[in-house]
Amino acid sequence: MKLKFCFLLCLCPFFRATAQVKMKPVPIVSHEYAPLKVGDQVPGISLPQVLNHHGQPLNLAGFRGKILILDFWATSCGSCIQAMPRLDSLQHLFGERLVILPVTSEKAAQIRAFQAHNPYLKGLKFRTVAEDRILHQLFPHRLLPHEVWISETGRVLGATEVTEVTEALINQVLNGGSLSAPVKSDVLDYDPTRPLLVQHNGAPDTAYRYRSLLVAEIKGLPAAISIRYDSLRHRTAIRATNVSLRRLYGLVYKDLRGLPDSSVSLGPDRGLWCYELELPGSSATRIRQSVREDLDRFFNVSSEWSGSSFRLVPRPDPPVPEETLTL
Repeated sequence: MKLKFCFLLCLCPFFRATAQVKMKPVPIVSHEYAPLKVGDQVPGISLPQVLNHHGQPLNLAGFRGKILILDFWATSCGSCIQAMPRLDSLQHLFGERLVILPVTSEKAAQIRAFQAHNPYLKGLKFRTVAEDRILHQLFPHRLLPHEVWISETGRVLGATEVTEVTEALINQVLNGGSLSAPVKSDVLDYDPTRPLLVQHNGAPDTAYRYRSLLVAEIKGLPAAISIRYDSLRHRTAIRATNVSLRRLYGLVYKDLRGLPDSSVSLGPDRGLWCYELELPGSSATRIRQSVREDLDRFFNVSSEWSGSSFRLVPRPDPPVPEETLTL
């Protein structure tokens, strides 16, 4: 049976670092409300479970004439909690012209206990929508904190990071300006149990900056090797399909092809392989080094070249018990 090895490294250029630290599953909700887009009118929905509101429900229609910011959060989200004292200060600064409304899907009793004991939230008496399902359905997201801005007329202005909720931006929106902040748009169909970029999981499959792939023979493909340089993306791409291990190592040691078979020791027959490498730059030295490291690692060998002979030396097995990688 031929063994297959696959290795994929992906670095996506458009992913930017954010303060979001919590991967949040979308709550299970009914399908009564469809997700809203920028410009949509927010329906007048009654929110029954609201803390610090004298046991009364809230209706979104009651916020007409004010800028409403829905602050989606969770007790497990450190960035959410650290931002709340600042959001509370902004609420006091703008008074009746602004409403910042925290929203969570967690149980009301859990939120009450958390607010009473967390050092960031002690003494803060802002209203909080608890046990929410409807707003999560109207404004789906995965990463917290998540800020949804709603206009004085009840229309969706957009979603931002919590760091974009500033005095300057609030003033701008209150004075009739646009929500001129980077749009927060979570990838809702990302599946962390599946390989990144495969079948567009997380991003298009062209988003990688570096890729290395090795797989056993693929029936129906030709036996070929190609090397090309993409001057627009400044990347070199190597592709080999259904070739021997000796031909693969010929990408590293260009004189290997001229050696007699008696001077080449590859160990047991490993059959044919397909290999692809794409990496930034055009340095031949760096490319050969990358190919060698890939092949040696994949086949658990050390390649040795003397100028008149070539051999693959098996690497010793790791000590037992092998250390387990942990974060």
